[in-house]
Amino acid sequence: MREVGIHLDEIEPGYVSASMELQPRHLQQDGNAHGGVIMTLLDVAMGFAAFTLVDPHQHVVSGQMDVHFLRPGRSQRLWAEGHVIKAGRRLSFCEGQVWAVGAGTRQLIAKAQSIMVIFVPGQPNQ
Repeated sequence: MREVGIHLDEIEPGYVSASMELQPRHLQQDGNAHGGVIMTLLDVAMGFAAFTLVDPHQHVVSGQMDVHFLRPGRSQRLWAEGHVIKAGRRLSFCEGQVWAVGAGTRQLIAKAQSIMVIFVPGQPNQ
């Protein structure tokens, strides 16, 4: 998160918003936000949303993520929301969205769904 420049803006049980300022290193050859950067922002928002609902001794990792890119990300800033739609004992099902934000506008550029795997570090999967 630190290397990419992602900041957690709001943290609630089952919900996280995150944002980042786009730099030249985040752009692909046409000047749009790189798809990998958008996916990383979604992964952080959804993963931390799931993490807000687990026990203190548990961790969360991504098990699956499906992303739909709706339009190019041309802006100065990206803003994302991630929320848990169903929290289970071993899996959390999440949804997320990313908006391109700049000059008083906000445009939805990507939507995603993920499955987050809940585990206890050092213990084999049960």
